[in-house]
Amino acid sequence: MAVFAVITVGALLGMVRFGPVKLGAAGVLFVGLLVGALDKDIAPAVPAGVSALGLALYVYTVGLESGPAFFRELRSQLPVMAGAVVALALTAVVVGYVGHSGFGISGPFLAGGYAGIGTTTPGLAAAQEASADPAQPAVGYAIGYPLAVVITILFISAIAARRRWVARRDPDSGLPPVLVTRTVQVEHETAWGEVPGVADHRVLASEYRPEGGEVQVARGLGRLRPGDLIVLVGGEDDVRAATERLGSTAPVHLLDNRRTVDYRRVLLTNPVLAGHTIAELGLGERYGAAVSRVRRGDVDMLAHDDLVLQLDDRVRVVMPRERITEVSTYLGDTETKVSEVSAVSLGLGLTLGFLIAIPSVTFGSTTLALGTGAGPLVMGMILGWRRRTGPLVWTLPTRANLTLRQIGLLLFLAVVGLTSGYSFRQNAFSLFGLKLVAVLVIGAVVSYTLMVLIAKALGQSRERTMGLLSGYVGNPAITAYANSRVTDSRVNNGYSTLFALAILVKIVCIQLIVGL
Repeated sequence: MAVFAVITVGALLGMVRFGPVKLGAAGVLFVGLLVGALDKDIAPAVPAGVSALGLALYVYTVGLESGPAFFRELRSQLPVMAGAVVALALTAVVVGYVGHSGFGISGPFLAGGYAGIGTTTPGLAAAQEASADPAQPAVGYAIGYPLAVVITILFISAIAARRRWVARRDPDSGLPPVLVTRTVQVEHETAWGEVPGVADHRVLASEYRPEGGEVQVARGLGRLRPGDLIVLVGGEDDVRAATERLGSTAPVHLLDNRRTVDYRRVLLTNPVLAGHTIAELGLGERYGAAVSRVRRGDVDMLAHDDLVLQLDDRVRVVMPRERITEVSTYLGDTETKVSEVSAVSLGLGLTLGFLIAIPSVTFGSTTLALGTGAGPLVMGMILGWRRRTGPLVWTLPTRANLTLRQIGLLLFLAVVGLTSGYSFRQNAFSLFGLKLVAVLVIGAVVSYTLMVLIAKALGQSRERTMGLLSGYVGNPAITAYANSRVTDSRVNNGYSTLFALAILVKIVCIQLIVGL
């Protein structure tokens, strides 16, 4: 009863806006601390296994989602990743040295504080596993977390205000944040492959009508001649450039004529197709159809042959009108399956994650292990990257993934708050608490400054730097704030690049700090 009451009230607190941000799930932690502070006998009564289960669900689902982006960006973003590792290690040194040598604060409190300024819940779990008193890291985490959110927001605001920002190695805005569809009347004879944006998958055609002919699905286009009509899909700038090359915007829109060719979004729920590319679907050969867009979560992506699909994707298909039922049946299009979870793949993935969490290495008084905070995360990243193994589909439908993640995080934070509240009451509101705040403010400012300087020195754009800092800190609320300041896909790409890596590095540093 106490756990779910804390979740209820904490979730309500998380909805309250404090300036530009909301606490979100962290509201559960603070309500848990408040309730746990009421009586010292509350902590022993809370089942610790609930916390471990919640954490495992959270980090495993995070790994499944972030794994593909991490391995995809590994080569191109390796210098940035290496810089982030260095910055996190130096931050650990600053927090450990200043806190232990300068203020006499013990390792578990500092480790929790380091996790707090990194807003890493798995890091808190690693600190608790490595500490004799699990309540001490929770005190540091609860103090560091709000400091991290406030200070990072200030950093993001400062970066957003910088209009002149040299980006030697990141000049492109990547994928367009908004896709547009436009019917173009061809006025200049042009080979389709020579149209700007076609070769690099920034513009595609969905429907085509040759002069005097019928509307058809745009497949295998050759030379376009004056009088032809073609529907272009892509970002506003790319479509405009392609339009100027071909001719001008047509007075009619081909998509309004749905007599012979139709289009609709079809939900991909056929598990056999998950993990395959659009080309491997064979829609053109089977049904004379083509994919123009893929919507995953809240992101609309331009389709291309090499785009890998996953369960719960909404695929926009252009097809002959009489093949609609066949295409929908082939892709699945069953709403009841979007929240289904394969117990076999989920159970096996978590089992493997717990297995790799067991081995440990001891250096003097410090023991390093992946633990329940990193084992399932690493395994989730690998399996999410692989997507499927034979008949086993490792990825989860987006809605199911987010639901399990949220449940796991809420359970973990509620238990941590309840079991640590009394210790928080004894330590946070004292001279000791002020010392810890001072150490963590210094650590946070040093950490975030290092990350921004490294990104700028490596030629990253202002927008990607905002995303990199968000992923480096690892807080979705910060990412949302960054997206509210600029509209650019590089923000989310930067977040995905560092989010999982930063968690792993923080877990290692935290275990070293505990040994102080």
